[in-house]
Amino acid sequence: MNVTTATAAPVTPELVMQLLRPGEVALSADGTRIAAAVAPSFREQGKRIETRLWVGDVDGDLEPGELGSIPQFAPDGSRLAYASDKGHEGRLSIWVDGSELGEIPGSVEDIQWSPDGARLLVLAADLGADRAGADTATKVSEAGAFPQDPKVFRPAQFWRRLWLVDAATGEARDVTPEHVNVFEFSWAGGLVAAICTDDPSESAWYDAWIGLIDIEQRAVDRAHVPRWQLQAPRISPQGRVAWIEGFSSDRGVATGAVHVLGQGPIAPELHATWITFADEDTLWVAGWRDNGSFGGRLSLDGSGSYEELAGGRATFGPRYAPALAVSADGSRAAAAYESADEPPEVVLWENGERRTLTSLNAEVAPRVASIQWQAHRWTSFDGLEIEGLLALPRDRENGPLPLVVDVHGGPTGCWFWAFAPAYGLPNLLASAGYAVLMPNVRGSTGRGPEFAEANLGDMGGGDLQDILTGIDALVRDGIVDDKRVAITGGSYGGFMACWAVTQTDRFAAAMPMAVVTDWVSFHTTTNIGQFDKLFLQADPFDPDGDYTQRSPVYHAARCKTPTLILHGEDDLCTPLPQAVEFYNALVEAGCEAELVVYPREGHGWTEREHLTDSWNRMRDWLARYLG
Repeated sequence: MNVTTATAAPVTPELVMQLLRPGEVALSADGTRIAAAVAPSFREQGKRIETRLWVGDVDGDLEPGELGSIPQFAPDGSRLAYASDKGHEGRLSIWVDGSELGEIPGSVEDIQWSPDGARLLVLAADLGADRAGADTATKVSEAGAFPQDPKVFRPAQFWRRLWLVDAATGEARDVTPEHVNVFEFSWAGGLVAAICTDDPSESAWYDAWIGLIDIEQRAVDRAHVPRWQLQAPRISPQGRVAWIEGFSSDRGVATGAVHVLGQGPIAPELHATWITFADEDTLWVAGWRDNGSFGGRLSLDGSGSYEELAGGRATFGPRYAPALAVSADGSRAAAAYESADEPPEVVLWENGERRTLTSLNAEVAPRVASIQWQAHRWTSFDGLEIEGLLALPRDRENGPLPLVVDVHGGPTGCWFWAFAPAYGLPNLLASAGYAVLMPNVRGSTGRGPEFAEANLGDMGGGDLQDILTGIDALVRDGIVDDKRVAITGGSYGGFMACWAVTQTDRFAAAMPMAVVTDWVSFHTTTNIGQFDKLFLQADPFDPDGDYTQRSPVYHAARCKTPTLILHGEDDLCTPLPQAVEFYNALVEAGCEAELVVYPREGHGWTEREHLTDSWNRMRDWLARYLG
């Protein structure tokens, strides 16, 4: 469904927040039934986002149903298991066909059926465990629970465990090997293939390994110790094991090459995020390619033969990790789908054709479509070609535009073709008359492992030059006003926005979010201390090394750019003191600065009032300093 624009009126946060966002999709094995988890774009104050399941027949209508996520059909398609926090907000438990099944201590993160449908294997995080940065970087907790007083910190307190659950009675038992933490798993009824760590911290994920778990004996064999990071472990009914391995910054959204145990990497040119066995000799695979997604079938015969199902300038699957749901015979596949011109919906591929199954956003989409999207390519300082997305106002007058550069998180992430990326910020900015450059600098995904590793040990070096040369190209082409350029971004993008304004006077304003400004204090206060060691390739306690040299706070005295810092108070990934340090350093240096802290928010913010407030503050900051 290509959207016809109707954006004579300004795009507002209230409009953007009307967009519904489908995520995980499940198909029954015979391809006749479908379930999709659909979330709003916001949450109410102090509440979790209320994700709801839309369920129906593929050839009929999908209707909204129970609150829930992680839908999984039983092998015969007769039952639907899912996770829901109904009755205990914040703690997800197992539900089957509208009824809660048993009780597991912890919050459910994944569910898989046994081949006979008699049991479920469930991954659950202990209450008190940390969520990944891509999932707010807050604590797993149940609303109304008695707060810890005093707060006691000790290592290895909160684990992620496997539970075997009887599908009839709900009886559950812990089948996790002792002293093993499980981040992801796959089960075909026998051994379990899992991403394991020796301690349960978020930081430990960077040193994870592939384990083969015997759930009856609660024993594990360490099958593979990788060079880089892991995602999507899979095991076939006959015991063949595969996974994705690649240099990655964030758990849950890693990208890399497909590997098969005993065989090595397969088709490394495919920058994959998700796999599943189609049969013993092929895998279904999805991932990033340039600024878009791909999905298809990959042979494991050593030839690297790959047959494309879908691809191009679109995003399908959960927003940061493309994935598909495929019927057992491969005749049907389904996923969430969006592009620059098509709002998020659930789609089905069959017989080489794609059809849309929902109309979640048909009414609001034309009122949000404020952007004329373009691919933007340029040559960086060292001859490397860089690309990104350029958002221009649909209704613009001739002449150079003010520009906002939005740097993605990661750094091993990417900007991709989407209808309203970055919480709709480009749509809001374009509606207000700004051009938006969303660069995929060196270190981004979608262009293979060599490009993804190109800023290893060099964050703030070549990647910053990629941004500056991209701006120069837009100025040279007459698209952008040289004197009216601002920079923003969150997480790695927040670091880059802070770093940039201490290294150059190019920017008239900055609006960094979820920032890193002091790598030394970051290392000992974040929940992912292995991240900075990996990416900086330096000793955190060397006073003359990159931990100080690459920290914006140590260069704050140089900053002349008015800087609006926005940060979540409960962020465990980029802790609040990172923002406070930089704010105080800028004030001491005499630089115009403002710090806004959002209570009850982690790594990014989703409360309705906070989304509106942040946009209003950014709009006013830009109007004040870009004119």
